[in-house]
Amino acid sequence: MHSEDRSTTMNRRDFLRLGGAGLAGASLLGTAGGRVVAQTGSSLEAQFAAAARKYEVPVELLLAMGYYNTLWEMPPPSASAYRKGDLEGRGDYGIMQLTQNPSRNTLGKAAKLTGLSKARLKNDRSANIEGGAAFLSDLVGKPKPKSLNRWQEALTKYAGTELYASQIYGVLRSGASLTISTGERLKLSPQDVEVSQVYTTQSGATNYPRAVWHPAASCNYTDSNRETSYDNKIVIHVAQGSYSGTISWFENCAAQASAHYVVSRKGQVAQCVRDEDIAWHAGLWDTNTYSIGIEHAGYINYPDSFTDEMYHASARLSAWYCKKYKILIDREHIIGHDQVPGCPGSGGGVNCHTDPGSYWDWKKYMRFIRYHRDRL
Repeated sequence: MHSEDRSTTMNRRDFLRLGGAGLAGASLLGTAGGRVVAQTGSSLEAQFAAAARKYEVPVELLLAMGYYNTLWEMPPPSASAYRKGDLEGRGDYGIMQLTQNPSRNTLGKAAKLTGLSKARLKNDRSANIEGGAAFLSDLVGKPKPKSLNRWQEALTKYAGTELYASQIYGVLRSGASLTISTGERLKLSPQDVEVSQVYTTQSGATNYPRAVWHPAASCNYTDSNRETSYDNKIVIHVAQGSYSGTISWFENCAAQASAHYVVSRKGQVAQCVRDEDIAWHAGLWDTNTYSIGIEHAGYINYPDSFTDEMYHASARLSAWYCKKYKILIDREHIIGHDQVPGCPGSGGGVNCHTDPGSYWDWKKYMRFIRYHRDRL
């Protein structure tokens, strides 16, 4: 993230202001923990149900999308607003991740379908859900499929990648439950659906044996032949978005950015740039030339983004690199993006990044790296 977003970096209380209609007319509810939270007049569950009815989309599908996209939270527009050359600047907005960047404009399509302004779609939770439902409904056409399994093609078109549909159907099959920042508890019961497999090359094309190969576009990294001994840092990032969305962004020349690896909440690891090539991830060329960049799905303000499965998968990856390239396991050599000076295109200067953020547990992560190193 940029320094320009620091003033909008939000804690959990701040999300109450952005969820739905804001605090106007909100009631105060006590929770089991004794704290008081604000509850808007229209619950998130009701907003999903209303959009599902209006556009004839299964509510379970909308719930799965919202959970996978943002853990049912409504990120501020600044979280991943389009910024050329910024690793996290994809231009995906809101709980439904409506997109507006030089290569895709699903936000604009949603605005035409709903009659709602782009500004409202970006900022208002209920409007954003309606926009996503309208766009998905338009993609599937008429008549609407009666089976959940028949929506997979439309989901692929929605995000521009088969991986997205596969991930959403994984959520549908396993179900989900979470208490969001407004204090509301949501639950998606497991559904009897088929999870399509996205076929990728494993091991042979990757440097890291546990990774699957999802190559970044050649316009988003520098083809090189780095000596492996030259890699002496690992840079930890948080994507401000989903696993599939991050991988798809690296495949898009509009990004002008990439990382070597992307790790999901479930511990999946994708390699996008080979070790010997220079990924454009740090925002500072000098750091790019001697580091490995690891992106993590999620948002810096959502602590639930960072699961033990993610920590273990990433730590195992880092441990493997530390052993292979003799990188010291300390906080001088395994660093956060916020420790890298400079902004994209600036060539250096004042630090302007905030990820991985205060919810990233460095003590746990470093402990896990040592644990996995001792077992390699």
